[in-house]
Amino acid sequence: MTQREKIVAHVAQMVVTLGVKSVRMDDVAQSLGMSKRTLYEMFGDKEELIYESARYHSEHRAKEILSSLGHYDTGIEQLLACSYALLNGGVMLEVDKRMAINLKKFYPAIHERLSRCHIEQSFAGLQCVLDYSMANGELDPSVDVELMTRLFFNTMQTLLYENTAVIPDEITREEAFSAMLINFLRGIASERGREIIDQILSRSPRPLTLEERRAAKQNKE
Repeated sequence: MTQREKIVAHVAQMVVTLGVKSVRMDDVAQSLGMSKRTLYEMFGDKEELIYESARYHSEHRAKEILSSLGHYDTGIEQLLACSYALLNGGVMLEVDKRMAINLKKFYPAIHERLSRCHIEQSFAGLQCVLDYSMANGELDPSVDVELMTRLFFNTMQTLLYENTAVIPDEITREEAFSAMLINFLRGIASERGREIIDQILSRSPRPLTLEERRAAKQNKE
């Protein structure tokens, strides 16, 4: 790891721990035991350092998720495993969401750069998995993979990261996303693909419906 990479990784942790607004160049320099002048010589300005650090956080987390996954013979299994690992019980998702909101508020130019980069990488990854699923006979041959990728990706972004999505009080965003993902895959899957989905779902208890959740809540009151 080069000195530049070590600085970026260090500041990425500061951004996650303190929040992007609270990261000051003086504090960064002091915590690293170097002069603020050296930081400016290496990165030009604070915005470039924040951008590289936020991007490092996003890419490092994606690598961690991928490395934690096992080998899957089907694209559907791979996509579901990756999605569930990404949500991680909502903990890491909230960190990312908070970072995105703060960047958009305090560093809109950085937020725009990161969003473009994230969209390009995520879209390419999603289409790659769906292309594999198509070649593996898991999707309906009539499905337009690129169109479905774009529609799903845009819906996913809105559901997980935008406050405009109206989620019923009885479920979390993560649960809503899981339900949407399963139904999206069912809609484009071949008979073989639906069998794979059913096999995966059979390994876990069936999620409660909204009606069942409301009834359970009323019984507790």
